[in-house]
Amino acid sequence: MELYYDEPWCKIYYLNDLDCVYLDWHGFAEDDQFQEACYASLDLLKEKKLSKMIADNTDARVVSIANQDWLNEVWFPKAYKEGYRASAIVVSKDLFNEVAVKKIVSEMDGGLFTVHFFQNLEAAKDWLREITDEI
Repeated sequence: MELYYDEPWCKIYYLNDLDCVYLDWHGFAEDDQFQEACYASLDLLKEKKLSKMIADNTDARVVSIANQDWLNEVWFPKAYKEGYRASAIVVSKDLFNEVAVKKIVSEMDGGLFTVHFFQNLEAAKDWLREITDEI
């Protein structure tokens, strides 16, 4: 596991054993902080030519409406062009975050991405290991 981005609201790692980006969200990120972290994850995805991500939202707080829209209108199309295809999402203990993230996923460009929700990180990692050959 190689640390790539290190801020209080998000830590981003390259998981070499899974060949994926791992975002570990903490608390609430202001809009610019959230987008900075997302762009950092995109940079890592491009640099390593990856297609998979884990978003660990266990300790995350709500994602603003502005950032929900930004993800779907800006970030996901850019990420798709760079090869992003699958995401394992560990759901938050915060109900507002969980609802926001599920809304984001429901509005993603249908059919382009494979997304599954998990209650813990190990289950998310297991799923990504299984789908490696499918994407």
